[in-house]
Amino acid sequence: MKDYTIVVGDSDKKNRLSLVQLLNKNRYKVYESSDGAGVLRLTRAIMPNLVIIDVNICGLNAFDVAQIIEGDNISTVLFMTDKRDKFFLEKLENYKVFAYLSKPINPYQVSHIIEFVIMNSDKMSRLNQKVEKLENTIQARKKIDIAKAIVMNKFNMTEDEAFKYMRKQSMDMCMSMDKLALNIIKKNQKK
Repeated sequence: MKDYTIVVGDSDKKNRLSLVQLLNKNRYKVYESSDGAGVLRLTRAIMPNLVIIDVNICGLNAFDVAQIIEGDNISTVLFMTDKRDKFFLEKLENYKVFAYLSKPINPYQVSHIIEFVIMNSDKMSRLNQKVEKLENTIQARKKIDIAKAIVMNKFNMTEDEAFKYMRKQSMDMCMSMDKLALNIIKKNQKK
């Protein structure tokens, strides 16, 4: 079991303390709050691995809090509920991990669910980073192709000659090909 940091948000003091004690027993580092705004403040301050929030928390609505937390890529949210109705399940579809804790909390399942949620959240984060990197690579290649076409037309070069020319310029100026391509495009748009 890893050293995960968890924020627990529940307005019911008895339930909150029970869950906090259970998580402490499982060696998680736990912070707690009794209202939605407090959960949000704590989460922004400590950047936990997981936020467990009761859907009926006082103050800010639990779903609004979760939307901010996950929208800003601060953490992953795991909801606690005693009602698993259609409305709740539809809401759950909008969040990173399709999992929740049922009240009353089953102490034997908590650790497994937490591990599952954090592992899947980490996996999704890694996949999102790969997608973002690939998208950036594609955008860079598009810029380079546009700039290469400009160089080909301007200096009457072949595609290979234009690429070699740009690569040499990139090295001479200690500039990435992407940045050089953007400069070439900008210079030629002004004319």
